[in-house]
Amino acid sequence: LWVALVAAPLAFTVLLRARPNDVGWIMLASGLSFSGARVGASLLGPELGVFVGALVIGAGANLYTRALRRPAAVPLVPGILLLVPGSVGYGSFIKFIERDVISGIETAFAMILVAVALVTGLLMANVVVPPRKIL
Repeated sequence: LWVALVAAPLAFTVLLRARPNDVGWIMLASGLSFSGARVGASLLGPELGVFVGALVIGAGANLYTRALRRPAAVPLVPGILLLVPGSVGYGSFIKFIERDVISGIETAFAMILVAVALVTGLLMANVVVPPRKIL
């Protein structure tokens, strides 16, 4: 798990074509996102864990923008990529293909809850730490 937490941000750096001097910020953002989601999940459950992770990374990205006058997307996009429930949606799709409709609907509903928690966390982050300017 810890190897993936180091490898994923490095892969995001290459995938997103980030500047080499942004690697540290991307590593930090990914760590904050993962840690926030992990702590939130242990305290509040998996859906609200994603909310906490999104709140932490959204507030951190706004602080990054305010302090360094750089785009918030540098830390925000890699942090969100760790929280997106894509594999849950794929699992739901597989259950529908296997004709397990009830489990497929349950999994799809869980994915929707995680997606709503992610968006809500990002919106709340903009309330807690307002962005530098509105574009």
